Amino acid sequence: MKKDKLKIEKPKPRRTWQISPVTRVKPSRKIYKRKGKERFSLESQIECEELLGQKNYRYCPRCSSELIQKKIDHHIRKVCPVCDFVIYRNPAPASAVIITRDNKILLVKRKCPPFKGDWSLPAGFIEYDESPEQCAIRETKEETNLEVKLTKLFNVYSGADDPRTKAILIVYLARVISGNLKPGDDAAEAVYFSFDNIPSNIAFAVQRKVISDFYQRQR
Repeated sequence: MKKDKLKIEKPKPRRTWQISPVTRVKPSRKIYKRKGKERFSLESQIECEELLGQKNYRYCPRCSSELIQKKIDHHIRKVCPVCDFVIYRNPAPASAVIITRDNKILLVKRKCPPFKGDWSLPAGFIEYDESPEQCAIRETKEETNLEVKLTKLFNVYSGADDPRTKAILIVYLARVISGNLKPGDDAAEAVYFSFDNIPSNIAFAVQRKVISDFYQRQR
């Protein structure tokens, strides 16, 4: 009696992925809605900023290892002992624009916190993919509906009284090239003020300094 030969079939080739299978999953079209009308408030944002300011990170955002304290660049910082990631906290860069007409300076009234209802120069934080000049032009267009051409760098300031973050404010002089003055974005009003009639409620200390410096140079 002949013994049956053991038949071993050649395994089928495994399917290989050029990219992660996760990326092939179709996105869900389900819409998630928050219960109630509570939103992330400015108070919550300030609280988070305070926590970050106290360097209360415990784990590395890159590899999840527990952070340690180490002196780097003459400062005690939190560092990952595994991947060497360092927790830095730097001021946020912002741009502002000085626009004048008939010896008056253009200010916008803030429509949103912080300092809602106070006045400021057309200004805003610089986006990751833009230059300070591009930010200055964009923010002016969004807040005043004016197209401007930057004519000169006025000065660079450090601001510390914004509850969201410390800021480096880059201020430009500009002239209007087109557009009709109209408030937009987070501006409730846009008005030219004479230097004898500047509102007392300027939103940020650094902007009060900017306006004062500009006025002194004009005298």
